[in-house]
Amino acid sequence: MQSADPYLVKALQNGERAADQRIRLGGRDLGAQISSWSLDRSYATDLPDAMRAFAGSSSAQLELTLGGANGEAAPALYGPWAPRATGDVVRPRQSVTMNWGLAGSTLPQFRGTVRSRSAQSGGDTVSLTALDGAERLRMPARLPRPSGGIDADAPYGPSLANNWTASPTWCVDHLLRNAGIHTCPPPRPTSVLYASLHGGAAADIGYLTALSGDWTKWTKNNAPWESAVQGPATGLASAEYTPAVRTVNRLGDGLWAEAWFDNTGSTTGTRQLDLTLSWMLSDHTMHYTTVRVDFAKGQLQAFSGKDKAPTGNGSIIWNIPALTSQSGRWHIGFWLKFSSGGVPTFEARVRYPDGTGMHCSPGTVAGAVLAGHLADVILRLGNLRVEGLQVSPLTSVPTTPADILQEGRWTKTAVLDPPDTGLRVIPAVSGSAWEVITGIARATLSTAEFDGNGIFRWRNRSRWATAPTTSQLTVTSARELASLTITEEIDACRNHCSVKWDNWTKVKVNKLTYKSSRSKVSIAPGATGTLVFGMGDDEYDCPPPHTYTDGMPGCIRFTNADTDTAATVHGVVEVGTVRSDGIVTVTMRNRGTTPVWLRSAGGSTLSIDMLVPTVENSEPTNHWYAAWNTSSQGYYGVQLYEHDPEGWVQDNTAASGIAGALRTAGAYPVPLLQDVEILADPRIQLGDVVRVRDHTGAVLDTLAWVVGVKTQAEGQAIKQTLTLRGTAYNGVPTDTGINPDPPVSGSLT
Repeated sequence: MQSADPYLVKALQNGERAADQRIRLGGRDLGAQISSWSLDRSYATDLPDAMRAFAGSSSAQLELTLGGANGEAAPALYGPWAPRATGDVVRPRQSVTMNWGLAGSTLPQFRGTVRSRSAQSGGDTVSLTALDGAERLRMPARLPRPSGGIDADAPYGPSLANNWTASPTWCVDHLLRNAGIHTCPPPRPTSVLYASLHGGAAADIGYLTALSGDWTKWTKNNAPWESAVQGPATGLASAEYTPAVRTVNRLGDGLWAEAWFDNTGSTTGTRQLDLTLSWMLSDHTMHYTTVRVDFAKGQLQAFSGKDKAPTGNGSIIWNIPALTSQSGRWHIGFWLKFSSGGVPTFEARVRYPDGTGMHCSPGTVAGAVLAGHLADVILRLGNLRVEGLQVSPLTSVPTTPADILQEGRWTKTAVLDPPDTGLRVIPAVSGSAWEVITGIARATLSTAEFDGNGIFRWRNRSRWATAPTTSQLTVTSARELASLTITEEIDACRNHCSVKWDNWTKVKVNKLTYKSSRSKVSIAPGATGTLVFGMGDDEYDCPPPHTYTDGMPGCIRFTNADTDTAATVHGVVEVGTVRSDGIVTVTMRNRGTTPVWLRSAGGSTLSIDMLVPTVENSEPTNHWYAAWNTSSQGYYGVQLYEHDPEGWVQDNTAASGIAGALRTAGAYPVPLLQDVEILADPRIQLGDVVRVRDHTGAVLDTLAWVVGVKTQAEGQAIKQTLTLRGTAYNGVPTDTGINPDPPVSGSLT
């Protein structure tokens, strides 16, 4: 429920009905020209209407009637064929905001864009329809397909099967970010790796290849921004990623690696975070460059060398006493650049929780590094909470708060409940991002909506788990309540609830196929060449190939001349892969000063690893988890509800939680309160708890959730109608003094 100032509260207490409105179109105040409006919000769900649980999305729709001005009719000013100078203020996709209230005090109710306009010739009005932030999510839904949760036999490292690759919440966050709706600092324009860590270790940009340790703990408590992974109390958990583009180390720009983390309450255990960039060199060995944040020692350390364990390499140390004394949200960003001779230089900037920070001046580690390309990014995490990991090539080291922290370059416009369901595999999706978000909400008994300020809110099923005991507003037949219809139906009773879940434990992706090409491609200095391959829905994401001397699987080969005997080129071409709409595009950018050629070795100029399930275990097995209420079945019979999450539930624990929630919601039919007309109140929002007291008709006193709000205004006259669902049923039937007739009279002989 929105808070209001004393003037609005007093007007509501006095029962005022003359509304004030503030309506802006295209940033221009046109409230004086609006003769009528209607705003409708409700949850869309495929559950029976009267069940106490509900899920799905809410997309608010605003309808406006706009009049003319200065003696000109509205169709001439604002119709589809009106001059652009006046008509563009109401064109489709134009911005719309609406506040309404009483006594000169208004509250935000809607923020969105125009969907349609209609002008009737000869009239003096134009009708507009607007949709809230859901309109921003009309683009095609695109989610990564990492194989991480099932690749026990794949060539990319250890199995991730005991961890969450992602979660439905992570997928919603990813879809929102693609539409510019952010929960934490977004990817930089040049980012080659970005992992939000909001309910899953999967990469939003780049590819997750391996996990070790526990990656199933995700929390909002003391998260740096929104929702973070909680590292282990002792020891380290690690995640390994392949960048979307394998940048080169000697001819490219510098790399800026960063993460946000919170150490509140982390006074014991392994209070440490490592960020490692590993490089494949021209001799096909690996070189590791690492920055370590050590809270116990109060130090920032940089390592460079051949050992994967940072402590075996040469190092630089910066003392940062604040690491041992301050708690809260930290940001670490380090800059790594190689000289033309291969000497690595480290530089870092640390932002403290109190808003101050430290510049760790540049330092070098002895020993040149051979030419090569970025192979992996490794995050090792101790007893901290981390989110917003990313690596970005930049032309110069960030120095200002805007450059280092992206201050002023983004706005937090979404709020997410922590995930309560994990995913080993992200299901294949189609349709718009909003359609997919709606489907995820229905599958997991969550809700998705944009509030009156345009903030997106994702709430999980725990929102409805406990019947409330207090209300945010009371409406009575003596004053606020004008009409009320109460419905009780057998369809509200669902006392045997089954939830389908997909079991991926038997699925393996140990069948490796190769997409290969024999094309000879010449790439001029500074130019980019591309190759395109088809990809099926059953194939998982593929990282960019390594540059190699031979035509090995998953590798690519470049030479300095168009001959089979020409020398192989290393550390010059940046190779990347992008998957979109059934194709994989391989990009090859020449960062050198002379041409290079994509050449054949072993029969192919290029081969890419493509992971698919094995033929004998190509699909997950389907399981069902059921929960029921025997007492309810005795009164109402067995009332079945089968819930198919369509791939978004992948373990027995999550299925049992959803089945239990459905059983609790539907064990006994809960009344649905419809057409509840009250004195209009701009504070009411979806999900609020309202106490309804009717002493004239139904004679009831009950709590109910707001699941629909429709507000209409003609001039200053305003009307508001609610749809409510009871928070509890009216007790267990007793059938006192009743002897029900049997279902059959007599018997057949």
